[in-house]
Amino acid sequence: MAALLPIAGAAAALTEADAVRIGREADVTGLRALIGQRNQALIYRAGTSWNFGAVRELAPALETLIVEHYADPVVQRPLLGLLAKSLDRFERYPKYRSRRLFELLYADLKAGRDTQHYAIRIIATDLAVEPELVALLPQLDPAAANELVMFLGARKYAPAVPALLALQARVPHERNTNQMIERVDWALLQIGTPAAVQAVLERLRTLGRSRTQAAGYEVWHILNYASQLPTGSPPAYAELAAALPAELNESAWGGLIQLIANRKETAGLPQLLRAITQSPKADEAVDALLAIGEPADWRAGRAALGAARLAAERTALLQKKLDAALADPARFVTHRDQRDSERLYAAEKRRLAAFKTTDPGRYGAGMRALLERQETRAPSEALMKDYLALGSFLRFTLHRPDDATAAYEAASRVRPQDSFDLAAIAVADVQRFDKRDARKASEQYRRALGSYRAPVQSQDAAFFAGLRRWIEHEIDYLERGRRFAGALGPADMQTAFFWLALGTMHEPIHPPPEPQALARLPASQLQLARAFPAMLELAPREMLPFFEKHDPAGYLTAGILATALAKEPSPYVKAAAEQFFRTRGIRVPFASAGDARYASPEKTWAAFLGAAKKGNAGAMLECFTSGMQAKLEPLLTRMSADELRQMGASFVAFSMQEASGNYREAAIVRQQKDRRMAGIVTFVNDGGSWKIDSM
Repeated sequence: MAALLPIAGAAAALTEADAVRIGREADVTGLRALIGQRNQALIYRAGTSWNFGAVRELAPALETLIVEHYADPVVQRPLLGLLAKSLDRFERYPKYRSRRLFELLYADLKAGRDTQHYAIRIIATDLAVEPELVALLPQLDPAAANELVMFLGARKYAPAVPALLALQARVPHERNTNQMIERVDWALLQIGTPAAVQAVLERLRTLGRSRTQAAGYEVWHILNYASQLPTGSPPAYAELAAALPAELNESAWGGLIQLIANRKETAGLPQLLRAITQSPKADEAVDALLAIGEPADWRAGRAALGAARLAAERTALLQKKLDAALADPARFVTHRDQRDSERLYAAEKRRLAAFKTTDPGRYGAGMRALLERQETRAPSEALMKDYLALGSFLRFTLHRPDDATAAYEAASRVRPQDSFDLAAIAVADVQRFDKRDARKASEQYRRALGSYRAPVQSQDAAFFAGLRRWIEHEIDYLERGRRFAGALGPADMQTAFFWLALGTMHEPIHPPPEPQALARLPASQLQLARAFPAMLELAPREMLPFFEKHDPAGYLTAGILATALAKEPSPYVKAAAEQFFRTRGIRVPFASAGDARYASPEKTWAAFLGAAKKGNAGAMLECFTSGMQAKLEPLLTRMSADELRQMGASFVAFSMQEASGNYREAAIVRQQKDRRMAGIVTFVNDGGSWKIDSM
């Protein structure tokens, strides 16, 4: 009978929830325990949940585990599923690093067992394994060979050219699995040696002698691939054009036009004129002509439209495009050059982004050089945002606060004229938390305050008032040690929301951090935005110390917690907020009974209509939040009593919609003569009173 009893101290069987947690935490020790349990389904579950973060390589301990259990038929498949889960720019990742794992994969691939499965995994590496993979090409089926071809092309491995051509020659179009034939064309263009390029040109000439649909589509693929190569890459345009078939199908015409435009092949301008008159792609040809041509070319294009077999409406539309450019060529070219510059800038940013995790130092230096080149352009919000993001990358990823400060100062330099100096806030944050220099931090906060003055009657006035209130509280804390206390209004909550929105400019954390990782973040108010909303998932005993560390003055914390309370908060948020407000002596907008006249949205609306009926602008304004009062006061106070009464009478219907926390919406209808207009009124619980926040 004792044999039927559980052994004292034996570990409980792991569950699916445990497997998900093991994957989410990238817990190799936990995965080893799952393997010991011999439950293949749970190992798969952990693998599908595995959190690699921004890393593109297997952790050494994880790769060792895969090698250790490679021969185990129960666990090999789910463990190999951790490899090559993603594809980016013709490279599979996560990658492995050990020669031993390559040898194990190579043996199975060579043995012909489930070749595509092993081919996908074997190419997920930076090891120099090209010669071994080239040797396998003749014996692989097209689907598996396709993976190796992609790898060899991305590596630009010139010795593979003969094997690639032999592979392509033995696969007819009717057995072209996974577009293996076209993949060889792309690999040859990527390799780019004279032999590889001449092979592609000869392939084009061969395809030109075929009338099959498959041959026509392969021509399109070659043109499409060539258009992705950098300007100036082989083959030369003249050679490529000479090798093309005399007749192109619609797709191939589109590929040729795209190639000419993407690579700015001015030698291809005659082909664009021919495309206008002879192809179904006249619209694309006109756009390409405008993109790379000069006024003389545009006039030639306009003349070509006269000979094109197009509907009159379509011809007129294309002529209008050309006429608009010809009306002011200098202005058109200036705008075109600006768009081209922006496209090149975006492309270079994408190229550098590949180094963000693999070589952060290279990414930081490359982005700084790129942004400095962009400073010759006019100041812009986009350039300012990129400098802010770079500054936060230098600060939080590379831990270089001085370089971060330089990037923030550059953001200030390129910001639009008369705009609020967000960069000064970031510099203040560095001085405050990294340099521990309260005096310099206060100077930067004051610099931010002095950078912008919202007109009193503008829509930004109320928002800027909240922003000013926040900064003044930070200065008060730095210079006098006073923490925020007292009443919190809607403008304060809007300021906190604005701060959270800033996280999009300041190197957000990807993927969102696990709660236990939040405690390790270095102190900075920017962390409130970077860690949102993960910080609100913490238990109160963890959430409040997090806020205390990153926001000692407490103003932003109060605004964030109040905003969260207004939107059906979790029990954790509710408990943390109640404790924080009680200990700090903070009164939130919806914590008191408020004015009985505005005890519900319906009563507020009735008060608004009643005040309008009396022509009382002051009483009407009392129905609105302070932010709306600032916007509407100039309008309502200019109106006569009769005009106010007419306005009130124009509202003919009011219907409450679904409720959500401390916000309510109502549908309204206004009637002016025979015209009816529908709209939405938003109410917010402002200090216990329901006030109109938008309409």
